[in-house]
Amino acid sequence: MAASKVDRSVPPPPGELRAFRFPAFLRTRLANGLLVVAARLAGVPLVSIEVVAPAGGQHERPGDEGIASLTASLLDEGTTRRSALEVAAVAERLGGYLSTGADWDVGYLATGLLSQHRRAGMELLAEIAGSPTFPAAEVERLQGLRLTEIVRRTQDPSALAEDRLHSEIYRGTVYAHSLLGSRESVSRLDRDAILSFYRGHYGLTGSALIAVGDLDPEELLREAEAVFSGGPEGGAPAPPDVRPTPLPGVSLHVVDRPGAAQTELRLGHAGVPRTHPDYIPLVMVNTLLGGKFTSRINMNLRERHGFTYGASSRFVARQGPGPFMVSAAVATESAGAAAREVLHELRRIREEPVEPGELAETRSYMVGVFPYTMQTIGDIAKRLETLTVFGLPDDYYPRYLERLAALTREELLEAARRHLDPDRIAVVAVGPAEVVEPQLAGLGPVTVWSTEGERTATQPVPR
Repeated sequence: MAASKVDRSVPPPPGELRAFRFPAFLRTRLANGLLVVAARLAGVPLVSIEVVAPAGGQHERPGDEGIASLTASLLDEGTTRRSALEVAAVAERLGGYLSTGADWDVGYLATGLLSQHRRAGMELLAEIAGSPTFPAAEVERLQGLRLTEIVRRTQDPSALAEDRLHSEIYRGTVYAHSLLGSRESVSRLDRDAILSFYRGHYGLTGSALIAVGDLDPEELLREAEAVFSGGPEGGAPAPPDVRPTPLPGVSLHVVDRPGAAQTELRLGHAGVPRTHPDYIPLVMVNTLLGGKFTSRINMNLRERHGFTYGASSRFVARQGPGPFMVSAAVATESAGAAAREVLHELRRIREEPVEPGELAETRSYMVGVFPYTMQTIGDIAKRLETLTVFGLPDDYYPRYLERLAALTREELLEAARRHLDPDRIAVVAVGPAEVVEPQLAGLGPVTVWSTEGERTATQPVPR
């Protein structure tokens, strides 16, 4: 039988869009203040269980930078019932994973395991969240590891670029430093400081239990009432009011890495909180600008000019005004030209409405790819965490898709004009200063930094 001929010069036609429904879920608060959010996702006998608390980096005080992530990493290093090794042995015996951590908004501890071990997994999380002991030896060990990681980051050009960008656009606010902290701040932390941070931020009031998988939400709710009945009390600290001062103009910074053939480039400024009314229009603006392979910035820098293998942009979601950031690793000899092209694209998306065809393609991409981001229990748990952390309504995701479908060219243009500002932006290049600094000459005065964060020069470059 002869094989049918396929014309491989023509892309296959798109299939019909299927309706998407976000899984039904239960959301209720226990008498002890713990919020419970649970969804059934049958088909695979697995569950994902997570406890999130208002213990993110945004709650750190000056001088205590890094305490949120260090505290989170120590939660499972021993409880009043078990040592660190015994905690790890229980998790291993259950056949699942156990992880802890912190981002800017929350601290968390999570497990994933077979659904038949759900109750035991939840009991382990309740024990870890409610009675960590922070043994002095473990504090010293993890503090040493953290200091080593901070030193390692001074040799990571991508980390150097993002740390310098954040320190410039968030100067004077809690967002100005790395979540890991600095060598000075981490060296000062001790067990008493960590215990105090834990007691102030891991109480049940303000925390949430999120569970997704092969489970009955009502049954899980009853189990949670029993398991967390003796948990730590405590109020929910309010998020700080982060208000970065807008940059006065284009701020230029070079972090010197002599001899580097590739330069890490970052451009950015403060964006909007995740709950801002313009967030969804800005998601589409960003997708057009640098959020997909065929975005304007990537096609410009990669396809048109060959400066990079890839460039992207994003609005980082936080309870406060997270950063808007453009990222690319470019050939060092093209760093200045690449920065100018990014600024050009930022100005262009503010000056003229997107063409109808480009809008239609972007909308189709965003609506079409959305279901693929929620294929696993972990994906659904992450979406429920977003609803919980940012206080979004239960019907947020169906309305999100409806909003995407209804956005107009004029709405996108107005959102870009309100929230993208290429004339008040920080430009950071991590590469050899003697090569990169002259390339940025036409944009204004350049500050040169060492990889240790020390200022080495601040002067206008001769034109």
